[in-house]
Amino acid sequence: MVSLQYQNSRLTAPRVRTARDSLLNDEATTLLHPVRGLLCEPTRTQIVRVLSVSPLTVGELAAALKRSKSATSQHLRVLRECGVVASHRRGRSIIYSLVTSPMLDAAVEMIDRAATIAAA
Repeated sequence: MVSLQYQNSRLTAPRVRTARDSLLNDEATTLLHPVRGLLCEPTRTQIVRVLSVSPLTVGELAAALKRSKSATSQHLRVLRECGVVASHRRGRSIIYSLVTSPMLDAAVEMIDRAATIAAA
């Protein structure tokens, strides 16, 4: 059995302190929240990929994704609540577009890079 004193000295070793110092703080974790919501769900990742090219209506997104309008709307609701997409009315249509933010821009760049690597 390892003594408590030995365990505590190991927990304060320089490598452990360095590892602890590298942990994300609450603010950084909050910044990542919207990105986590889109990258961890394939349909939302595809929605972001499509909207990075051009703003679209739910019907246009559903057609591009080969999904129902209802399923697409549910994903858009989650993305809107996370602050990833915004909507605005144009006549009888609602147009969805990506919100500009540094973290979202980085996520779009990562998605684009994955598409480029996969196409090579």
